[in-house]
Amino acid sequence: MHEVLAISDIHLGDKDCQANQLLKVLKKEKAKTILIVGDLFDHHNLNRLNKTHWKVLSKLRKLSKKSKIIYLIGNHCFLKAEFMSILLGFDCRDEYEFEIKDKKFIAVHGDIFDIYFSKYKSITEFIIKLYYIIRHYTPFADNFFKLLRKKTESLGEKTSNIKENAIKYCEFNNKDSIICGHSHKPEHEYDKFEYINTGSFCEEKCSYVVIDKKGKVNLIYLD
Repeated sequence: MHEVLAISDIHLGDKDCQANQLLKVLKKEKAKTILIVGDLFDHHNLNRLNKTHWKVLSKLRKLSKKSKIIYLIGNHCFLKAEFMSILLGFDCRDEYEFEIKDKKFIAVHGDIFDIYFSKYKSITEFIIKLYYIIRHYTPFADNFFKLLRKKTESLGEKTSNIKENAIKYCEFNNKDSIICGHSHKPEHEYDKFEYINTGSFCEEKCSYVVIDKKGKVNLIYLD
């Protein structure tokens, strides 16, 4: 059994959500703590959830009887931590600190490290709303947005500096490792501090993280 299973950016309610993949992971990987690093839902409209999405919630509730489930509030969350706790029955927080074998971890969704999201939040929210409208009424919107994201992701990576800001936050809090989501880009790098991004469950290639009883981190990709 793992000490921690970390997943993020599931985006239940989005048609790109690979809920079946997540169900396989939740069935296969047993952990003392399941850490959901933000954006379990994609939107406040729960009518968007299909049967498989509801199965994910049902599975998590069942697992919560045996495992500790920590849910970190992400930028797609529609309620504050205390209200999400009531809704889901999980321990919901803005960030989470834990220690395994003297190795100190801190986990946070990661949107606070996204310069453009934080600085231009109202503009970002408008763009997200526009995205959903276009996506709903335009058959070819998905292909367009996927192409646009591929073209701009390298620029966004250089300008937002999510990883760099996350590492600074890790150092400021006197931790050894930081776990994030948000960017949907799975990464595991270790220099002076360890940076872990769990990836997501709404891309072509899903990923997640497990941590063993010695504090060793493994980033796992699904085929």
